[in-house]
Amino acid sequence: MQFINIANEGVKTLAPYQAGKPIEELERELGISNIVKLASNENPFGFPESAKQAILKQLNDLTRYPDANGFELKATIAKKFGVQTNQITLGNGSNDLLGAVRPYVCQ
Repeated sequence: MQFINIANEGVKTLAPYQAGKPIEELERELGISNIVKLASNENPFGFPESAKQAILKQLNDLTRYPDANGFELKATIAKKFGVQTNQITLGNGSNDLLGAVRPYVCQ
């Protein structure tokens, strides 16, 4: 069975995602160097110092599982964007989130 056969009509008309080319391929094609890639959530400026410090601060808690419901994270996101925590869904990557929405986009 193919996904398209069970997808809702609105989903069937969506254009497929076109991933960007790797930097190396663009450099060869265009004959230029020092390309800055901004696609795929890649950061051309490196890992932020604030993130490093936050990770180091949590090193002693690595032996514990995190809150499975993400209470503090949801509260922080809700406050930042002015929404309710029940409007936020967290997941372990895109596969987890896509699996969660599958019943709503498939027949």
